[in-house]
Amino acid sequence: MPFTSLDFALFFGIVLVLNWRLRRETRLYVPSLLIFNLIFYGLGAPKFLPLLLAVAFFNWLAASLMTADKTPFRRKLIVWANALLNLGILGFFKYFEFILTTLEDLGFALHGGLFSLPEIVYPVGLSFFTFQGLSLAIDKYRDPALETPSFLETLVFVSFFPTVLSGPIQRCEPFLAQLQRSVTGPKDYGLAVTLILTGLFKKVALSSYLSEQVVRDVFTMPDSFSFIGVLGAVYGYSAQIYLDFSGYSDLALGVGLLLGFNVGVNFEAPYLASNIRDFWRRWHISLSRWLRDYLYITLGGSRKGSTALNLVVTQTLGGLWHGAHLRYLVWGLAHGALLAVTHAYLSVKRRREEAMDAIGFKSWQRPKKRYPRLKKFLGVFFTFHFVTLLWILFRAETMPRAWEIMKALCDPLRPGEGAPVLAFVIVALTFLGQWAGGAVKDLMTALQNRLSLPLLSLWCAFWVIIIMRMGPDGILPFIYFQY
Repeated sequence: MPFTSLDFALFFGIVLVLNWRLRRETRLYVPSLLIFNLIFYGLGAPKFLPLLLAVAFFNWLAASLMTADKTPFRRKLIVWANALLNLGILGFFKYFEFILTTLEDLGFALHGGLFSLPEIVYPVGLSFFTFQGLSLAIDKYRDPALETPSFLETLVFVSFFPTVLSGPIQRCEPFLAQLQRSVTGPKDYGLAVTLILTGLFKKVALSSYLSEQVVRDVFTMPDSFSFIGVLGAVYGYSAQIYLDFSGYSDLALGVGLLLGFNVGVNFEAPYLASNIRDFWRRWHISLSRWLRDYLYITLGGSRKGSTALNLVVTQTLGGLWHGAHLRYLVWGLAHGALLAVTHAYLSVKRRREEAMDAIGFKSWQRPKKRYPRLKKFLGVFFTFHFVTLLWILFRAETMPRAWEIMKALCDPLRPGEGAPVLAFVIVALTFLGQWAGGAVKDLMTALQNRLSLPLLSLWCAFWVIIIMRMGPDGILPFIYFQY
């Protein structure tokens, strides 16, 4: 049940009214919210509902066992066993097809079909609710003083319907605090409507246009397109994946605010980042923080072992999190390598500044910073194009196709069909939205906060209808549903 469907609009309208009423009934609210969550996920993927419940149970059981047993060795055994179980479930669905296909390619498909490939359907949202559940058990291991939620509360946390399909990935402690007491109210309704409208506009009007009018055709038949056509598709997909995923995150945040939850900002103008480290602090923030807190720090972070190696391993595994393909491996390695170089450069720069502070250099004794604006522009320019070129690995279905697209970008005289001017306009609007989007959202929110609740509802419904009319028939699924 995607956020862009009429079914969701009807479902959420009913849930919203009941939520406002049941929030005051402490004993009824948690069970009722669980019912809403299970209905939402069950209507979209009913056969995977037991899997969702199993992931919640395993992580709750691990946290409960660690509450009852204070022995350090046993606690470590429990948390590692639970992590392996969760990652095993995730790995089965993500990599089972890849492993069997590889075995068949190597000649292990024995007569009788011992390694014949069954059809495995990937459960939507599996990566997100698995990581969310894992954070509960790992946090309990790291801090035994944390209160262990009830199984009912754990189910609500893992299955929370605004975030269960594509995040943002939640942490248990702040979520439970919001479950007990709403952190939002009427003052936040204007912001919620702004987020819902901007999220729909990004997905339905802008992202869908780029996909249907330029990206899909070029990545399917690159030989038919000129340099400008291929360039438009590469820039277009970079804009599309941002508009699509940040649009979903805006919708999730807006829906959450109306329910009384702040699920967190997941994107902060990532294409204005001046280096790759800055980019990963702005893009898919909840996943970046999850990988930092539960993988990078576990590997040793910047305190143990090689910081560069820890960064490369973290980003490589982050790439493979998206799927068992060589292109995701290359994508992760490339990001990890540049992160390692950037981290080393910034560390040297920081140590030099600390040395000057220790010596007591005055401001006039320090090297003068020359051309700061030009350096900032070049940093943003390089980071955006590095990220954009690597997005080709996401959109191309095979490594040979990705290589074909990259070679086409090196031939400015190649003949073929071009790209619509509107595609480049939308790319420019994507940058403009990241630069000035905060001010526009503040203005929209201020105007909408002046409306009464009935008028605000009508205003929202009016613009939702307009935006939906702007999109193509049959809105495509959100890109990150496949991860």
